[in-house]
Amino acid sequence: MTVRAPELGRGDWVTGGPLLLHDLRPRVVLLDFFTFGCINCMNNVAVLERLQSRYGDTLQVIGVHSGKFAHEKESDAVRAAVARMRISYPVLNDPEGRLVDHYAVKAWPTMVLVNAEGYIAATFRGEAQGVAIDLALQKLGLFPREGTADSTALPGPLRFPEAVIRSDEQTFIANSGGGDVREYNVAGQLVRRFTPFRIPAALALWEGMLYVADRAAGSVCRIDLQTEERTVLFEQLRSPSALIVEAETITVAEAGAHTVTVYDKETLRPLQTYGNRFEALRDGAGEAAQLAQPMGVARCDDGTLWFVDAESSALRYIENGHVHTAVGEGLFTWGDSDSDPILLQHPQGIACGRVGDGCGGGRLFIADTYNGKLKVYDPQSGRMMTLMKDLKEPAGLCKKGCSLYIAESGAHRVIRYDLSSMSFETYID
Repeated sequence: MTVRAPELGRGDWVTGGPLLLHDLRPRVVLLDFFTFGCINCMNNVAVLERLQSRYGDTLQVIGVHSGKFAHEKESDAVRAAVARMRISYPVLNDPEGRLVDHYAVKAWPTMVLVNAEGYIAATFRGEAQGVAIDLALQKLGLFPREGTADSTALPGPLRFPEAVIRSDEQTFIANSGGGDVREYNVAGQLVRRFTPFRIPAALALWEGMLYVADRAAGSVCRIDLQTEERTVLFEQLRSPSALIVEAETITVAEAGAHTVTVYDKETLRPLQTYGNRFEALRDGAGEAAQLAQPMGVARCDDGTLWFVDAESSALRYIENGHVHTAVGEGLFTWGDSDSDPILLQHPQGIACGRVGDGCGGGRLFIADTYNGKLKVYDPQSGRMMTLMKDLKEPAGLCKKGCSLYIAESGAHRVIRYDLSSMSFETYID
């Protein structure tokens, strides 16, 4: 039985619209139901861009965005995310889920193929569906054209920086929207760029070596800052989004696999994995625990490993081989409250204050990304406090003495927050 595809309507087109299915005939249409905070949806964009390029004018890819979090429903936030994710095809914002209901979509991402007559031909759920969609398109009589257009990084100002890290003399920024990692001197002047990267998402420094996690490429590499020699350490990871490098270990948070893994630094063999790869919030030992898109990690002086679980809006920690939850209740509980109960909304960055480093020793600084706030949490008292608000999607954090450096991704800049005066300034943009 064939079902006619429900019409899209003229609603809130953040880019490229309005488009009606009736007017697009005889083109085949591929609808991508997604939300910009979903790591699987992020990974899926490259597949959709390839298909759009591969089939040209015979195929029209259209994104239908229906947010889970309150921040994801805002048109301006969707518009910024479309630019950050480098989406070239039209996107319709569906904040109330009207089209989600009409198309009976139950998970992100879901792709719905509409044939040239306006009927639903196939539905695909989850990422890594490129081959299946290719076959379905060719069954509908479409033939790929020669060549595929690839996006290239543009030099210039920062674009959606996701991570920042400081040494005594250098600042490194993961410029995710530009596909590069940038090094600045103490005066804030650009010294050099490391390219190419697809989406550099996390950085770490250790003894003259810069470590870079490329979320889109699924890799972690090491760059010798003297020789600029690059060594790939890990490949085929699922959206690595946070790093810690220490004397004997490398810790990698894989947002797409919902795991945090500690590797032997010499052999690169896994020593311990936390999370069983199913997205949920459940405490437990090792792989008995369940995580939900970990996107920021920090090691405190007492050895405790803290991390923020973006999709469960949670603050969690690993102690004696067990995962514990300090803040957070589940995948569909979030908000903006500093007390009774404490609520976050899709946090993506965390930094730990060192005891004796000048300010905020023993406390955790959190980029509460979708609430647009910088917060501080005291593990001893369990108290949370907002330090700064009205930020545009703050992501990575780095603390150096009394200065907290924040990659304000949505504002395309890095700001420096002075913990002693509780004031801030634009550091690099």
